[in-house]
Amino acid sequence: MASGATLGRVPPTALTRRRALALSAAAGTGLLLRPRLPSAQARAPRAFSMQVAPGDFGRTLAAPRRFQLIGAHTNGVEVRARRRGGSWSAWAPLRASGAHGPDHPKHDRSSDPVWVGDADELQLRGRRRALRLQFVAVPPASRRRHVSARSAQVAGAPAMITRDQWGPGFTARVAPSYGEVQIAFVHHTVNANDYAPQDSAGIVLGIAKYHRDHNGWNDIGYNFLVDKYGQIFEGRGGGIDQPVIGAQAEGWNRLSTGVANIGTFSTVTQTPEAIDAIARLLGWKMTLHGVPCEGTVVVTSGGGSTNRYAYGTQVTMQRISGHRDGCSTECPGNALYAQLPDIRTKSTAHAGALPATPRITCVPQAAQVDYGQDAVFSGVATSADGTPAAGLNVSLQKIGNSGTWVTIEHPTTGADGAWSARHRWVRTGRIRALVDAAVSPSTVVEMIPLLQARSRTTRVQAGGVVAVSGSVQPSAAVRVLIERKDRGGRWRRVSDAGVKVRSGQFSANFRLKTAGLYRLTTRTGPVAAPALYVRAVRSATDVPPPSGGTPAT
Repeated sequence: MASGATLGRVPPTALTRRRALALSAAAGTGLLLRPRLPSAQARAPRAFSMQVAPGDFGRTLAAPRRFQLIGAHTNGVEVRARRRGGSWSAWAPLRASGAHGPDHPKHDRSSDPVWVGDADELQLRGRRRALRLQFVAVPPASRRRHVSARSAQVAGAPAMITRDQWGPGFTARVAPSYGEVQIAFVHHTVNANDYAPQDSAGIVLGIAKYHRDHNGWNDIGYNFLVDKYGQIFEGRGGGIDQPVIGAQAEGWNRLSTGVANIGTFSTVTQTPEAIDAIARLLGWKMTLHGVPCEGTVVVTSGGGSTNRYAYGTQVTMQRISGHRDGCSTECPGNALYAQLPDIRTKSTAHAGALPATPRITCVPQAAQVDYGQDAVFSGVATSADGTPAAGLNVSLQKIGNSGTWVTIEHPTTGADGAWSARHRWVRTGRIRALVDAAVSPSTVVEMIPLLQARSRTTRVQAGGVVAVSGSVQPSAAVRVLIERKDRGGRWRRVSDAGVKVRSGQFSANFRLKTAGLYRLTTRTGPVAAPALYVRAVRSATDVPPPSGGTPAT
């Protein structure tokens, strides 16, 4: 049991003569029976799934057992549920999680769960297709229980319901990762709004179980959650006062904190109690990380399939933004999105004064650097009073393979506070600088692969083979696009084939079946080597002997 937790009082049992005799016998053998208390295992949500066919749409389907959450990786499908013989819930959309998720998801099969309350049966409508429905059953011991918010665990923090309160025994897959908080994203969870205050802890636990076990995420995706009654819930573990990286806005998680509103707020506005809770939470959280609740900030997109902006794009956003501002989604719903100006104003009213802190900048000399060349960075550090910070050790950091910040260089500031450093660049990455308590905004420097391609000849007989070889650094997948020029002077695609690469070297043969001028373009990702031109001729006498050729780089 978590530290500080208390057991509920067990109601006394009427002491009958038969029970008194039984207790006496048990005491005589040293086996005095004690009432059984619900264990963490008994409180743990259970997950299961069910396959449905297109013909099941519109029918009443019986679930394998009672459930409270349901989800499916799909779009264009709605679900409603009920207890057997009871009234149907409102229709709710089943959705692929899309923009909710980690910055680098391992797969695209995740989905957003829908809380429907106690249910045994369900109906589906919308685009008929085969689906695998995912369920979470939250036992009564964890589902409907009164949990009181604990007073501030960290100085100045609002009272909130902690992880060990809403999810005794629930643990993350791995230790948390940390980034920075430049902005806050507001979300909604898209489930029924007709829940009671004692339901909220079970809803949070169910969402956490779904995110971890069905979606395969490390933990619950949101950093915090707020219900319509104004109850605040701690979300992803790692410390409410820390810049914990969540899984709530693809491509922005390293730079943000995310607050989810329990419910659906597309046409219904959030309650005044919830708006006040969000304002108290963000007023404290943003101040803690030294950023204001109002105004704009320029942040760098981490990209991703649901991100609205390409990797490395500089984007101006509100300090408190809606999820839709950074990702392709309707979240947090039109009604709640319209309440964001009020949330920003009220958050500022709850915010403390931003402390005078040292500052540091980090500016790359170039946004793109060739593989193996030095990337050059420079900046200026100032003390809290604005004067140059001389003689300080700066940590130049880059995000490593594990997803955490790794120090790569240790420059020192000069008398004017200026510093500079260079580092051999072999991989696209995000960079930042630290000195004392100051952290610079991060930025992305792209690595441009070195790609060389050559052909042994510029002329072959029609139906013959042309050999293309070359190298790529770092070693990566290579493709060769072959086009033929038609009589109108336009290039027509013939084929686009992958080439095996071994230790950065590749070689492949391509047959040019028809006479004409061919263009062969070798590519790795967005980088292409200069095109190679080969003419296929009808007569063998027009073909010169093979030569070493001239490399194209």
